[in-house]
Amino acid sequence: MNNIYDYPKYYEIAYSYRDIPGEVDVLEQAIREFSHIEVRDFLEIACGNSPHMLELLKRGYSFSGLDISRPMLDFSRQKAETLGFTVNLYQGDLVDFELPEPVDFVYTMMGSLYVNTTADLLSHFASVYQALKPGGLYFLDWCIDFSPLDDTRDTWVMKRDDIEVKTYYSTRLLSAPLQHYKEEVTFLVRDGKNHLKLQNSAVRRGIYPQEFILAATKVNNFEFLGWWNDWDLYSPLENTRGEIIRPIALLRRPSTLVV
Repeated sequence: MNNIYDYPKYYEIAYSYRDIPGEVDVLEQAIREFSHIEVRDFLEIACGNSPHMLELLKRGYSFSGLDISRPMLDFSRQKAETLGFTVNLYQGDLVDFELPEPVDFVYTMMGSLYVNTTADLLSHFASVYQALKPGGLYFLDWCIDFSPLDDTRDTWVMKRDDIEVKTYYSTRLLSAPLQHYKEEVTFLVRDGKNHLKLQNSAVRRGIYPQEFILAATKVNNFEFLGWWNDWDLYSPLENTRGEIIRPIALLRRPSTLVV
């Protein structure tokens, strides 16, 4: 079975329903309201096809990306170079990584914080802490599970020119004590006269709210700034009475270490 991460073009089309300029607007709003430093350098963790990269570059920022997939990194670099931009792209595991120099702002999108154990989660936060300048922000999209991931199912279709990608997404419980779920993503691709079936299956560990705060703040010294519903910094989750949709969370590395 062909892996979805080996086909970045189809992956990009499958998730092209997102409002990228609008999301970057929210990132800039978070910076204005919460960052203690001027932000010029962004790092996306598990960047994949780096959907926000070009928008950030066009707004005058620099971009770095970390991902374990070489085809995704090559695809991202080609997109940037085609428009005359230079970017820093690193192949590595989000659980344990180092950058040559720290950045001003780190973000992880679309629930891409894949860890298997509590030790992995703690190691991830420690790596981000070192990759982020004091006073900088760590922005997380859909990385906290406010409800169990068992029996989640979704389907959607996206088109670009003569290419159509139909996506099937599902999760099911594997182990409640380990908070492990099986996640499956399938693309049915029609590219002109060609048809492809692409798939990826992985073990996903649920990350629950209070565990997230404990791992980030008590063990790794981040400041927890809040979490909000549906990418709206005016809708804190504490005030949400209805469905929680694509929640975002914000951490900050303290300007000085509080003991």
